Amino acid sequence: MLGREGRNTHRKIIMERIQHIILTKRLWRISPYQLILFLLLLMMGKSQQEDLQDFQKNIPARTVWGAVGKLAELPCDLTPPNVQDSVKLLLWFKDTTGIPLYTLDSRKGNVNAAPHSAIASDLGQRLFFSIGETPKDSKLQIKDIKTADGGVYRCRVDFFNSPTRNYRINLTLVVPPEEPRIFDAQGKEISQVAGPFREGYELFLSCQVMGGRPQPKILWYRDGVEIAGVSHSSTENGITTVVNQLLLGTVSRELYGSKLQCRAQGSKLIPSVVKEVVIQVHLKPLGVKIVTPNDLLTAGHPVPLRCDSWGSYPTAKITWLLDGEPIRNADVTTHSDRDDLNKTTSILTLKVTSENDNSELTCRSSNPWFSGGAIEDKRIIRVAYPPTVSVHLANEDPSRVVTRSEGQNVTLKCRADARPPVTSYAWFKNGMRMSGENLEILYLLNLERESAGSYACGATNTEGETRSSSLTLKVQYSPRCKPGTEQTSVGAVNMLSMSVKCEVDADPPESVKFSWTYNNTRNVSPVLNSRVQNHGLVSTMEYLPQSDTELVTLACWASNSVGRQQTPCLVHILPANPPESPRGCELRNDTVLEVVCVAGSDGGLSQRFLLEVISTNSLNFNNDGKAIISSIDNDVDNEISTMNDQATSSPLFRIEEVRPQFRLDSLEPGREYQLQIYGVNAKGRSNPPVIIDKVRVSPQLGPYEETILSEDPTPAETTHQGNEKPSTVVILAGVIAVAAVIVTSIIVAGIIVVCKHRPKPPDPQEVRKRMRPERTDVPSMYIEEDELNEENMPRPAEIRHSRAAGPRSSSTSSHCYVSEGFVQYSQPSLNDPDLILPRGELEFTTLSNIGRP
Repeated sequence: MLGREGRNTHRKIIMERIQHIILTKRLWRISPYQLILFLLLLMMGKSQQEDLQDFQKNIPARTVWGAVGKLAELPCDLTPPNVQDSVKLLLWFKDTTGIPLYTLDSRKGNVNAAPHSAIASDLGQRLFFSIGETPKDSKLQIKDIKTADGGVYRCRVDFFNSPTRNYRINLTLVVPPEEPRIFDAQGKEISQVAGPFREGYELFLSCQVMGGRPQPKILWYRDGVEIAGVSHSSTENGITTVVNQLLLGTVSRELYGSKLQCRAQGSKLIPSVVKEVVIQVHLKPLGVKIVTPNDLLTAGHPVPLRCDSWGSYPTAKITWLLDGEPIRNADVTTHSDRDDLNKTTSILTLKVTSENDNSELTCRSSNPWFSGGAIEDKRIIRVAYPPTVSVHLANEDPSRVVTRSEGQNVTLKCRADARPPVTSYAWFKNGMRMSGENLEILYLLNLERESAGSYACGATNTEGETRSSSLTLKVQYSPRCKPGTEQTSVGAVNMLSMSVKCEVDADPPESVKFSWTYNNTRNVSPVLNSRVQNHGLVSTMEYLPQSDTELVTLACWASNSVGRQQTPCLVHILPANPPESPRGCELRNDTVLEVVCVAGSDGGLSQRFLLEVISTNSLNFNNDGKAIISSIDNDVDNEISTMNDQATSSPLFRIEEVRPQFRLDSLEPGREYQLQIYGVNAKGRSNPPVIIDKVRVSPQLGPYEETILSEDPTPAETTHQGNEKPSTVVILAGVIAVAAVIVTSIIVAGIIVVCKHRPKPPDPQEVRKRMRPERTDVPSMYIEEDELNEENMPRPAEIRHSRAAGPRSSSTSSHCYVSEGFVQYSQPSLNDPDLILPRGELEFTTLSNIGRP
């Protein structure tokens, strides 16, 4: 009897045989026994099916991958156990189905010629068993794999003499993974562009792929070259996720603009699933260059300078610096090359000055994404500029105000900074070019007061001429008479005090000291009967003349810290005279009625001007035709009188002015007036007055002038047309002429008598020898003999004084002899105790109230 295993084996053989008969449509070959057995086996149910599955599980399976739409080849080794045996029957089954899918019947002995049979289905139409060159290489080919084709296939090989051999092949279909997803270090998913990454820094990317069968392999590629990464997988909820992390320690410039691919490769049967991103890299600038030639620049003229930078992404930031400091408010134009985004050009319009000569110009290129990654190109610029000029003392004293004393020397130097060098110099004083001075050094020797001023220098080169700011030279000098006061004349009135003033110019003015001396004495001595007051540069003396005929010259000396006055200021004390009559008097009627005259000589004293208005209706005429004017008020001094001491009527009113200009706004219309104009000082009135006759004010037309007599400052005569006879005028003129001759003769006789009793003026040389001071420390008032020119020996001195009107004054001045010694002078010693002026109990009177009407 057969055991259980034997029975099962027998049943399997019978079942397979019956299935083969059914598949090959050879049902007529089934014996009744086999058919009954087949039916019985089908009726066995579940127990028999489980036995078949257990049989198949005991056969090891080989996995073969297949892809939908592709060709799959399932191997089946037909090699017999021994050489003498051969294949009898080949059957292919799928999963647990007992019906063969494909049959190869070689019971006739030749397997290569054996007929092929396939199940009548879609799968059967795509099956073909290929016998290889060797039995071992035989394969079942499944074309155009469908999703349902996957499963476990079994190849059964029956041999004629050997036991049956079974092979299990697990046809597994490939499932592509999902599209890879790429993330950066912050976990942000990247769609197209990864980055930006910085050159020299690290790069991190992560590629994640879910699903796929077989489990995909994640790889990184750059330009077709694999880049090593670190992969790991995880499974969650039955879904496998594979991750590959890419870490580059240093980003190189080669990555700029390149593409990275994350490839998910599950099987060679299907293409890899690829995710590609572009790598964005920020690059440092590679180089920078100032390409404009380093030519000589011109101060004040703008010039464009170009600087190129390359290798930076994004566009480089270009900064211009001058001596390390950014150039502010600069005119800069920057652009990038369209063809080369890594190239940047900056154009600086630079306007240099002379201070920029030899400065360092820097073009700096930097990428804001990098700290400390700036590169620079530097050059030293040379600037052509007009001279920068300054004037100073040769000893480099920076003072802008230089003070020196008369007689000293000063050396000024012109300092000029210029490119190209200075070709010529010029010097200026008070803005005027100094002729003949064209050197760098200016020598001012033996300074004088006129040397003071503002000095500047100028320098010239090919770029132009420049003038420096001024240096002020102050020359301190000893006192000297104020211009116009070297010699003055003052009229004297007997025993009436008078104010004599001396004004000097001096620098410094603070320490000026004054002294007064006689200039007609034997020795230097102070002026007696005087009181002196000094205030700054003015010295005032109250002098008391001893007589009307005294002729005295006072010398005013001054000194300061620089030295003593070389030439004194002379004040000539002359006998005072009444003033001369005004001249050129005329009546004007512009807007108001007024009389305007020109002042005559003041007679040596301060004068005023007096106009008297007399009504011609009240005038009386004597037998000689002279106008008789009524007397003046008793309160007026006798010195101020009319033209006739026998006048019997007074003027209507008087007008007194400091200047000979009078306004007449009180005249009554319809009346005739006579106007008489005088000059008045302490010695009296001018005589005769200037007369303007027949002045009438019209009620409608206003004032008008009929006759103006004698505008010359000589004595004026009045004429009355139709009222005077010619004989009267002749008689009056004769009487005046005779009286003048008599008075003149008396005066001349008196002068001759006086002069006879005065000693004859000695020889000037003898006077000088005799008048030399005995003290050696007091300088002489007279000059040495060898300094005199013989042609300039004793002659009347040119003494400026007021011309007196009247014969007495003229005769006196013409007959009195004044020697040259009268105007000679000498320097006093300011340390001489004799120059201390006496301040005794002297009584003085002033001229302020003398002669006022």
